[in-house]
Amino acid sequence: MGTKIDTFSVAKELKTIKLERLPTLITDTCLTDCAKEIAITADMILAGEVTFPYETLAMPKKKFEPRPVSVSTTAARVAYAALVGSIEKDLGPTSRQEGNWEKYKSFAAKNDSGYVVEFDIASFYEYIDRGVLSQQILNHTLNSDATQKLNRVLKSLIGGSRGIPQLLSASDHLSDVYIGTLERRLVRDGFSVARYADDFTAVCPDWETSNTVIERAAEYARDLGLVLSSEKTNIKKRATLLSNAEAEARFINDYFEAAKSELMAKVFLWGDYDLPAEDPGLVDDREAMKATMWSLVHDWHKIATGTEPEDYVHSEGHYRVFLRMALGWLQGNSERLPEEVIQEIVFKHPIFLDAVCKYITFRSDIGAFWEDPWVTLKNLTAMGRQSPWAKLWLLDTISSTHTQKMNSPNYAPVMAWVDKQLYDRHEVVRAQAAWVASCHGRLSESSLTGLYRQASPLSQHALSACMANQGGAGKGITQAIKHDNPMNRRAFEWAENEKSSTN
Repeated sequence: MGTKIDTFSVAKELKTIKLERLPTLITDTCLTDCAKEIAITADMILAGEVTFPYETLAMPKKKFEPRPVSVSTTAARVAYAALVGSIEKDLGPTSRQEGNWEKYKSFAAKNDSGYVVEFDIASFYEYIDRGVLSQQILNHTLNSDATQKLNRVLKSLIGGSRGIPQLLSASDHLSDVYIGTLERRLVRDGFSVARYADDFTAVCPDWETSNTVIERAAEYARDLGLVLSSEKTNIKKRATLLSNAEAEARFINDYFEAAKSELMAKVFLWGDYDLPAEDPGLVDDREAMKATMWSLVHDWHKIATGTEPEDYVHSEGHYRVFLRMALGWLQGNSERLPEEVIQEIVFKHPIFLDAVCKYITFRSDIGAFWEDPWVTLKNLTAMGRQSPWAKLWLLDTISSTHTQKMNSPNYAPVMAWVDKQLYDRHEVVRAQAAWVASCHGRLSESSLTGLYRQASPLSQHALSACMANQGGAGKGITQAIKHDNPMNRRAFEWAENEKSSTN
């Protein structure tokens, strides 16, 4: 007998099925009060009674390399999370448990070996063979009903016969089951191996053994329909690996110590001569870390703008490792990062746009009213080659800053960009743009009806919420959209309640 699949509990906590590395989408948010309807729909998906559309978006992976990400309906993700949750004990532990990353990173250092092999799987989630995955799940759980339900729900999540959806914790657990086969085969062959997700490290006594590990891993991966990433497969002497780690630690420590010294000098410059020079409490470590990151980002910018493109990657060195961290540390800094620095970060590293957007939003939330966030948003929206992932982050940031400095000359160009996204080829982008437009009172009835005619169950309810948020639509069109299905009605009511609570 299979374990009960509790879709209702998952539907009540929509944050558990949020797509990682994406902002919270209006297609989910407007269903906050819709747990019963979502659970019923999820149960129908698991039973194979209905399937729903999904959409594939391009997300930056590194530099300009795209990663395909499937965005499915809220109900399909609820069904998936509830199903995997019902069998997770039988699937065994996940490599992503708390503390495992630190153990993985220290594995090579703690093993006294001559060589270290590192490799991972190319496009891992995309090439998982679902037939092989089903057999592995059946072997672990002895639950044929769960296996059949998984194949049904994946039709509404990603389609096809290969791959599982990315950016979901349920997929992380299934992927561990899948790749664990490769890890166990290497261990049974006598190799000393550590794994985190699809990243592998093996410690070896000599060069010959190191090459044997790679050859075996390539063979075993092929049996699973996978291939090793040629770019990330390498052999290093353990001494070289330790030296690189020490250099990285020394790099950031040198910046930190320089920042503390500079802050210490400022304390005495301001006249606090009665304080002992060696007082450890004289300089706050948090302020020193902010100063560290401030210097690091500005030095990176000099390299980024002063180096030829073909030499940039080598020259960037350790700086890239700390860029995302720096944006987090500097969110609450008294001084704002210069506009040209922010633009260069996004241009050189598109994957850091989410961190930049969080930086903008945080500074708006803490009341940095002397700053004009619209100038940054204008420049970011004007940048070319915007992925749908980037558009969703920009739209989310715009919706978070709509009450500030709307008299800015940079406001109108940003809104013109939002209007343009109403015609984007991606449905979830159009829905997000419609929500932002409704927040600014610029979503016309004709635009709304045009969007709804193109919409599928992926975003219809979100457009109903947009209509309620905008207000002013005729009675006929309001009834035609609001009462098209139960989720539309609940999304409409949610938006009305949100609007009245903020007025």
